[in-house]
Amino acid sequence: MLLESDRLIIREAAVEEAPFYFKLFNDPDWITYINDKGLRSVEETRAYLEDILLKNALLNGLGFFTIISKDADEPIGMSSALQRENLDFIDVGYALLPKSRGKGFASEATLLMMDYIKEKFQQKKVYAFTIPNNEKSQRLLENLGFVFVGMKSIFEGKEDCVYEFTF
Repeated sequence: MLLESDRLIIREAAVEEAPFYFKLFNDPDWITYINDKGLRSVEETRAYLEDILLKNALLNGLGFFTIISKDADEPIGMSSALQRENLDFIDVGYALLPKSRGKGFASEATLLMMDYIKEKFQQKKVYAFTIPNNEKSQRLLENLGFVFVGMKSIFEGKEDCVYEFTF
C-alpha cells in the first residue's frame, strides 16, 4: 500500500525504521494518550516491528503504516487502519513526533487513510478513538467531520471516546 499527497507518503512500516519507532513509542505524548509499549531499546522495537509486519501481511491492506514527509524525506509519524473484532467498521489512528505536530500532517494523513478505506474496503463509515482527555485529537477529528458517538471499552480496561465519520 502506498498513499501520497503533496506533502506526505504513507507506506508500510519497515523493520529498518526501528530507531524512528523507538522514538515515537517512547514519546511522552504517545505514552500518555496511546499506551506504553514497554519497548526500552531499539532492538526491542525492531522485534516488535517484525511481529507487527508479519501480522500486517495477513490483514489484506490493513495495519500500521509509516508517514513520511516528502520535504524532509524521513518518517514523521505513523497511521493505522484496523478492523477490530468487536466493531462493524475500520478505525483509523495516527501519531506524530513532536517536531511534526501542528502543521496539518495528522489531518492530511487521516484524510488519505479515510479515502483509502472508503475505496479499497467499500466502507460506509470509519471510526477513530481517543482517551477522554485528549482534546487536541478530539478537535482534529471534529474538524475532519467526525462526530462523537459515545464512550466504549475498545482496549483493555478503559473507556475511550468513539468518533464516527460517515461517507
